[in-house]
Amino acid sequence: MPVTATKTRVFLILLASASLAPLAQAQSALDRFTPVTLQELADPPAQDWLMWRRTANHWGYSPLDQINRDNVDSLRLAWAWTMEPGMQETTPLVRDGVMFLPQACDFIEAVDATDGTPLWEYRREPVDHIASLACANRNATLYRDQLIIATRDAYLVSLNALSGEVTWEQQVGDWTVGQHYSGGPQVLDGKIIAGMSGCYYINTGCWITAHDPNTGEEIWRTNTVPKIGEPGGESWGDVPNEQRRGGSAWMPASYDADLDLIFMGIAVPIPWGSIQRDTRGGDVLYTNSTLALHADTGEIAWYFQHIPGGNWDLDHPFERLVVETEVRPNAEAVSWINPDIASSARRKVITGIPGKPGIVWTLDAATGEFLWAQETNYQNAIVGVDIPNHKGITNPEIDITEIRQRKMVCPSTTGGINWNSVGYSPQTNMLYAPTNDVCMEYYLNPVNPVVGGYHSSATSIKMPPPDSDGQIGLFTAVDVATGEARWTYRQRAGMTGSVLTTAGGLVFVSDDARRFRAFDADSGDILWEQILNSSAGGFPTTYSVDGVQYLAIAAGGGVNYRMLTPEIRQRRDGNILYVFRLP
Repeated sequence: MPVTATKTRVFLILLASASLAPLAQAQSALDRFTPVTLQELADPPAQDWLMWRRTANHWGYSPLDQINRDNVDSLRLAWAWTMEPGMQETTPLVRDGVMFLPQACDFIEAVDATDGTPLWEYRREPVDHIASLACANRNATLYRDQLIIATRDAYLVSLNALSGEVTWEQQVGDWTVGQHYSGGPQVLDGKIIAGMSGCYYINTGCWITAHDPNTGEEIWRTNTVPKIGEPGGESWGDVPNEQRRGGSAWMPASYDADLDLIFMGIAVPIPWGSIQRDTRGGDVLYTNSTLALHADTGEIAWYFQHIPGGNWDLDHPFERLVVETEVRPNAEAVSWINPDIASSARRKVITGIPGKPGIVWTLDAATGEFLWAQETNYQNAIVGVDIPNHKGITNPEIDITEIRQRKMVCPSTTGGINWNSVGYSPQTNMLYAPTNDVCMEYYLNPVNPVVGGYHSSATSIKMPPPDSDGQIGLFTAVDVATGEARWTYRQRAGMTGSVLTTAGGLVFVSDDARRFRAFDADSGDILWEQILNSSAGGFPTTYSVDGVQYLAIAAGGGVNYRMLTPEIRQRRDGNILYVFRLP
């Protein structure tokens, strides 16, 4: 496809006229780069970070242990880099000492991972996008000599990892009606897998697609909102196809090669209220669901719907972790349990916190069978599980039956957790969950689908939960076998960062008070902290170059809970990448 809407600047060329030393350093960094294989994506080298959560199972775990619980208190700043202004939610990727840094509105930089020396940059031409959230860029992915990105104007683009030049681009959606990418692509089973977002405006439902990494050509497409006559289509009642909206897939997919299944989370229906959609009593599949797709065809192998017939903008599109573990939930510790679990033997499960209510859900990865669920923060949206029908049971007391009828709903639309990710450590078999206690007074507005999209279809006023002690943030370590909370750390500031776990026995996470901390994975003790310039909207990563381990976190932006903690103040923006190392 001809490339007309892109621009690449290669610093190797520009630097040559100014100084031979930067040119030599840049060339040396790029000379280290070797193409990424499918085998390496399945089992990455310890020193690299090649995709969003490092591995396709979404653990957010690194086997590096040079930085560990015994020396982390000596961690110091190695270098920092000023990033592009705008929505900052990036994941730094590293291959052979070269860092790739996706930034707001499809601005990409490659830098030397040891000191930040710039190598090349790519800037996509801006579009006048209807979707206010379209500039978020959480993830790119590396494969062969390609850096593959998904853009705000609904394209997949392949960049040459050594130069930033476009090798192909493929239009997948229509940005003029709001569609865009925010979660980024993954290369799974040899295919590019990407979920379309932005289906909260005047367009119809979203989808998940697979593409040929050589050309970007589409291989299969699975709608996240079924049409009339498709399986699950009856759950929307008599709503015509053009009014079946929502189902954005706005975070990356995970994958298990043994099962050959792709796992994707799906967001809310649009408009948010069933009385606005005229779907009262209908589940409106596959919104707020976990989908398991056959990797070869995209056919749905199974689904589990966490909130059927969603009413409160409590999305469930977040990461699905794949873990092999014993299954022996402690009935006294978990909120809900399947009484018919046949065996405590090890099996593959889908676990994690898939949605805003902050509940850890654990499902059988092969079948979608519900196993157990555990709340981490205060919530009143889900009150049980309909095990035979693969769905949660929502609270009838907070059902909204009239426009502008007010109900106390917990958590708020900000979520007990939002797109910031949990982490898992195979050393402890624990899930580390940064969540928050926050509620809202919520009501639905009349909707006008032509003016301003559907983000104005509801209003919420944030507030603490009943009988709150003023502590908003919680950081909880949950045993993946039993569901027990091994430890919980509570604080006033909201927990707003994503989790990184390492073989050094450490768990890193950031918060609303600009603190980036290392916790002891076993005890929950704080071993190190650094105050950043801003809360960190980015996903932390760690990597190694020439035997030295580095820790990277991008500050600026992100979800915040400061409406409940007005004494915690900071300036807007301030997008900076911080990279730490030992002395």
